[in-house]
Amino acid sequence: MTGSLIIAPEVGRGLFFLAVVILVGWFAAGMFWNVRRGNAVARWLQEGLPLLGGKTTLRWLGSSGLEMKIQSPHSPLLNVEVFILLEPRDIPLLWGYFHARGRRDVLIVRCQSSSIPQFQLEAFDPHAWSARNSQQEAVRKQWSPVTVPQGLKVVACGEGALESAQAVLALAAESQLPLVRLAVRRAAPQLEVQWELLRFDDGSSRRLFEALLQINKQLSARP
Repeated sequence: MTGSLIIAPEVGRGLFFLAVVILVGWFAAGMFWNVRRGNAVARWLQEGLPLLGGKTTLRWLGSSGLEMKIQSPHSPLLNVEVFILLEPRDIPLLWGYFHARGRRDVLIVRCQSSSIPQFQLEAFDPHAWSARNSQQEAVRKQWSPVTVPQGLKVVACGEGALESAQAVLALAAESQLPLVRLAVRRAAPQLEVQWELLRFDDGSSRRLFEALLQINKQLSARP
């Protein structure tokens, strides 16, 4: 029929083979990149992790995440978990979808403390993929706005001793990585902090964990 497009079987097989090669190649390259980047972040963290406790265990969660647990954390910490969550670069469609929605490589630290904070706080980057639920929760609970120090690109709200919440945000501004989320709860884990892994190796991870320890110290303080 005039105007119809007919693709020869051998051409169709060739295109299919090419598509498979591209997908497999992308998968291998994406996995290699994530493993390389995850290991680089883990090495960078080694300088600062001893500030939190003793030996650290590490395991991969697929090709896009690492979990690190601190054994025998220093008081007042009871439990510390560190996660390196990477973009799913090995799956092109998934990576493109999440990247367009603001997902980036992030470092997450969750701390359980022996002390109960005198306030609750939710500070988050409204454009961050991992903070979407935080924004919804803040609206639902109708907490009071909290003043954010200069240098932090987050919005914050809380309840309780809001002066202490402001002090925590000031400490968070001293860390070298862009803050994505900072949550303080009376229930465990009392503290969760998320940072974007942007130019992380420009400085030392000790500065990051020193700020984290000061935040935990502030949570234990009494007005």
